[in-house]
Amino acid sequence: MEASIRLGRLRGIEIGVHYSWLLVFALLTYSLAFGVFPSWYSGWSSGTYWAVGALASVLLFASVLAHELGHSLVAQSRGVPVIRIVLFIFGGVAQLADEARRARDEFLIAVAGPLVSVAIGIVSLGLWPIVEDISQPLGAIFEYLGWANLILVAFNSIPAYPLDGGRVLRALLWGTLGNVLRATRIAAGIGVAIGFLFMAGGLFLVFRSPLSGIWLIALGWFLQNAAQQSYQQLVIRRLFEGVHVGQLMDPDPPTIRPDATIDELVDALLAYNVRSFPVVEDGRLVGIVTLTDVRHAPREQWPIRRVRDLMTPRARLITAKPEDDLERILRLMATHEIHQIPIVDDSRLLGLLTRNALLRFLQLRQELGRLPDEVAVLYAQRQRERRAS
Repeated sequence: MEASIRLGRLRGIEIGVHYSWLLVFALLTYSLAFGVFPSWYSGWSSGTYWAVGALASVLLFASVLAHELGHSLVAQSRGVPVIRIVLFIFGGVAQLADEARRARDEFLIAVAGPLVSVAIGIVSLGLWPIVEDISQPLGAIFEYLGWANLILVAFNSIPAYPLDGGRVLRALLWGTLGNVLRATRIAAGIGVAIGFLFMAGGLFLVFRSPLSGIWLIALGWFLQNAAQQSYQQLVIRRLFEGVHVGQLMDPDPPTIRPDATIDELVDALLAYNVRSFPVVEDGRLVGIVTLTDVRHAPREQWPIRRVRDLMTPRARLITAKPEDDLERILRLMATHEIHQIPIVDDSRLLGLLTRNALLRFLQLRQELGRLPDEVAVLYAQRQRERRAS
């Protein structure tokens, strides 16, 4: 998940918030200012309720960030790079650049976050009566943070992958079975089942409390979807291990000049039946231009505007080298939601790696009977989805 608003970096980890977090922040502040704190403490002014509600919301999400930092810092200590931490509608997520290589590492990474939240909860509840004697509003904030963190730990402890409890379960299964794919399949299956239970409970609850019911349905949908995707991504990663980018790249992709007009670009897109072109000048890669870029240009400007006006410049592109691990580049493509990566040597374009090339690789392996069972099932499912769409 990409951050919509970037807040900075800590130990090389990008930290940001998704726009959906702003909605939850507003709803939570409103709920605290008009529901929770007035029921706990009476006689405050309206401004005090709002101020305490807003501060409690900010500190709660700071606690979520600390939780994710717990995962991230332990991951780094175990040799697993961390790309970013993003706060979003359902809390926070630490995006790891790789999977743990041992069950023990997975266990330690999984429990680190809940341990941070437990510590915050216990300390907050311990400070609550002390601070309340000095300032009742500040005491209320510590009381809320204490209970909220412990409730979050309880929820995250549900053994539904990819929740923390599910990751602990996967680590234990991995250590017992000695097979990370089987362990992940079992843990993800439990995550999907619990997700559907949440959705069913939400449908029942929606008639009594519509907002709570809708929230539970959304949470269940997110959980089962995240469990399925996490397992599928692991399967694909394992398949591409040991394969290099140079083995699958197109060594002679069609290119276009930066001074070509948009009209010429459109004709080339149609002629080659592609959605993008590397932009090359004097043998050097200077950018990439896509069909989406064309759509942003008014039709009347096509005869006069140039490709250089639309393209994504070289400095902003993610590139790779032929000897790079395909599995690592695949993670980059998934993380940044891109469909092609230029393969370069310094600034010289050597080829282009596309998602279509990855699909052709899977198709060839399937026809030769060289796909693992898990990948064969996943590939067949993806093919059915593509035909249906």
